[in-house]
Amino acid sequence: MKRFPAILLCLALAAAMPACKKFDTLQDNPNKPTTSPPTLLLTGILIDLKDNPWDQAQRENQFWVSNFDYYASQGYNWGSTGMRYGVLRNVQKMEEEANRLGGDENRPYLIIAKFLKAYCYIDMAMKFGDVPMSEAMNAASDNFTPKYDTQKEVFVQSLKLLDEASTEMHAFLTAAVRNKINGDFMFDGDLNKWRKLINTFKLRVLINMSKRVDEGDLRIKEQFAAILADPTKYPVMESNGDNYSVVFNGNIQENRYPLGPYNRGFDRGRNNMGATYLDSLTAYQDPRTFEIAEPVDTAKTNNVPGFATRFSSYKGGRTGDVLSDLSSQNAKGFLSYGNERRYWATGSGEPCIQVGFAELCFSVAEAIQRGWMPGDAEAWYKKGIKASMNFYGISDDVFNAWYAASAKAKYKGNNAEGLSQILIQKYLSFFMNSGRQAYYQYRRTGIPRFDIGPANSNGGRIPKRWLYPQREYQTNNDQVKAALQRQFSGTDDINGEMWLIK
Repeated sequence: MKRFPAILLCLALAAAMPACKKFDTLQDNPNKPTTSPPTLLLTGILIDLKDNPWDQAQRENQFWVSNFDYYASQGYNWGSTGMRYGVLRNVQKMEEEANRLGGDENRPYLIIAKFLKAYCYIDMAMKFGDVPMSEAMNAASDNFTPKYDTQKEVFVQSLKLLDEASTEMHAFLTAAVRNKINGDFMFDGDLNKWRKLINTFKLRVLINMSKRVDEGDLRIKEQFAAILADPTKYPVMESNGDNYSVVFNGNIQENRYPLGPYNRGFDRGRNNMGATYLDSLTAYQDPRTFEIAEPVDTAKTNNVPGFATRFSSYKGGRTGDVLSDLSSQNAKGFLSYGNERRYWATGSGEPCIQVGFAELCFSVAEAIQRGWMPGDAEAWYKKGIKASMNFYGISDDVFNAWYAASAKAKYKGNNAEGLSQILIQKYLSFFMNSGRQAYYQYRRTGIPRFDIGPANSNGGRIPKRWLYPQREYQTNNDQVKAALQRQFSGTDDINGEMWLIK
């Protein structure tokens, strides 16, 4: 009788052994697909990757200020922010599926994957400094603690990915195999626009490396000039029609504009235009003012003649002011809100540019001004302003008349003042689009001057980076500490100066 439980145990184990061999198959739900086509994966990736026009980044860019202390502040005492490895896992899956399915119809997804990888890694390197790249995404090989690549190496490898994507897309389109794909809501599947995006984004990356231009091995100037010198091989964006933008649809709840009538009651009265942005517009007597902002309430209630077209009727709140002061100024009607018709009247709002033609124009103007390549900096400067004005529905004739009459806007030449003009206009063109590019420009150049006042809780400084997420310390502690030691003497410091801006 004592042997009976043992016999039962042996029989149970024997019965279980075949089931154990099939355990992996039990993880698959027979009622659900275990793979997704590249088309669906690309759609999800593009949704996850987009920057929104209405988030904390817009206050960090000093485009807006909050006057309501419960929901936001302008203290610049940052913590951590998110990484992009979740998106990269889906990019990796898209590659796997495109390779598995094969055929010309799936080759573009492999090319676009290289761009998306570069986009993600550059985004993370801009935020943090060093990040895992060469050993990242290798969990299948049991590498759960990837080393951190230096920020320089991340930029180098990302530029290489962009080169490969550009070359492969050129060959694919030249062979006239096909020029459309499915699953792409940004460009409606137009591969020629993807090709322009790849090269235009590379110019963004290179101009953001301007402080490292003396490192000869990087060949920053040469790479930048090569793209502009060969438009057949390296086409770039040629108009706002080429913008890489998110277009909203008020009829689809999941794709409504983040402002709009649905959020008007919650957000409109608690946020004012930022002085760094709006007061720069009015200083130029820029017609974009009337498309973007509302006149202050005091101008409306006092019935100032022609108040809506007086630049003195528009006033932004200072980012450096404490919230109680901003709240008081707002209550008294001294500060402008965002334009009612443009931002609050409809659920579709305006497109949110991720990478745009105006930005390209200003980057080229800056490169010429810095002596990276020959060319007419003023022509590109003017094209950039005009493209931005066109985005707001301002005609070429209005732009031409304004530029001819504006001594302040007229390009001052290839000197420090001319460079400042280019950078200020580029900053203005970034309003409510392109994520944190406006802040990154300030971090790189100091232009425009960001407002710092008593509200600043970072010792009177604008931070230079974000902290690594706490998850990195929990899952990859040794590697993140090695990266911190290499960069910032071991301290995860928001004021630490990364390689890119030294």
